[in-house]
Amino acid sequence: MCIYENLNISLISDLFSRVVYNHVYITMTSTTLSNLPCNVLDKILGGLPLKDAVKTSILSKDWTYKWVTRAELDFRSEFYTYFNENQEAMKIIYQVLRLHQGPILKFALERPDLICDRDIDNWMLFLSKKNVQELTLQIFTGSEYHLPSHLFTFKQLRHLRLEMCFFQPPPNFKGFSNLISVNLQHVIFDPSIFRNLITKCPLLESLMLTRCTAFDILEIDAPTLKCFDFLGTSKSICLKNVPMLRTVVVCLNRIFMDTSSFSSNLTKFFHFVPSLEALELGGSSLEYLTMGGIPENPPAALNNVKSLCLSDMSFGNVEEVSSAVYLITSCPKLQELAIECEAVGIIMEPVIQFLRTKAISCNAMKLLKSVEMRYFIGFEMEIEFVKFILASAPGLEEIFIWSSGQFHRGTQMMDEMKQFHRKSPNVRFKFEEM
Repeated sequence: MCIYENLNISLISDLFSRVVYNHVYITMTSTTLSNLPCNVLDKILGGLPLKDAVKTSILSKDWTYKWVTRAELDFRSEFYTYFNENQEAMKIIYQVLRLHQGPILKFALERPDLICDRDIDNWMLFLSKKNVQELTLQIFTGSEYHLPSHLFTFKQLRHLRLEMCFFQPPPNFKGFSNLISVNLQHVIFDPSIFRNLITKCPLLESLMLTRCTAFDILEIDAPTLKCFDFLGTSKSICLKNVPMLRTVVVCLNRIFMDTSSFSSNLTKFFHFVPSLEALELGGSSLEYLTMGGIPENPPAALNNVKSLCLSDMSFGNVEEVSSAVYLITSCPKLQELAIECEAVGIIMEPVIQFLRTKAISCNAMKLLKSVEMRYFIGFEMEIEFVKFILASAPGLEEIFIWSSGQFHRGTQMMDEMKQFHRKSPNVRFKFEEM
């Protein structure tokens, strides 16, 4: 076994960072560290902030250019704090890239206002020859940066994160054959181009879309996908061919809903998701899924769901509450439930009556162990929902009530809840107020 396998790289990097500022031990430490294998030195240099890695050049002549082989370059917010002007930072970036030798496996850039698109284009051209595996571009200037064609030649790319960019691959784009994860935030693209991109990423496991271009139809056909996270606008969503998908997070904007659906959106949404284990819905997602009616037989995709989170849930909307109850009771293996309550100022009698009826007839949550309710106010509809859970979950272990501060009788409410009828005799009640 190699004697360096168990080295604490983080600890050594911290020590090394101190050495840069402590000239008393420079000669001794640089000589000792120089005897370490190259791969260990690379890990140590990679664990230092870029500014400290560059400062190792003062250790000795042998160390003058060791940092230029650093495989990870991070030019985000922390990097710019060491410069009085962005133009000075830009010159340093050019110098670091000009001196760099070997591959750059990880590159991250946050563009300050004073760095122009042409500079980034030049850096992307340089990086296209460096076998980049992880690329992050965060552009916060108010106008989208048009990605250059060079980016689409990154054949070794495994992780891609883009913010505030215009994404338009060239016509001859063959896809990223090694891409594992895509994270797009506030990115503009043609929806048809996006669909084409997904089909050309045969290894894709994680897809996150946050407030990007609106979709008429968002169809996900990705056989290797394991995690899908969507926050934005789409008239229709279909998880068409995702046999390995385990985690789904969907938060739809409350506009552009497709009201012309003739079949259940629940069936269309969960077209083929046999491995689903964690589901989170927010915004108008509940409303969307139940448009076109609720099927008599729940989608088979819910059979293995163990964790369910419903955010922005309005207890003043009987359709939304009934949809939530349908989902909860359609997940036979559900163990964890989280509800984020949306503030409602009036008592809704239809919701109360519906929950009381369900509390009497339901016994579907046999494996449910924990329930968390956030932004709990204490309205009668919310209390009836707690009663419904207590009366339907024989294995329940804990109910955690979290209040945003508008609810001022937490201890009293906990005492009252302990008196409610419940299937599980050992439920712990916890209350926390911001």
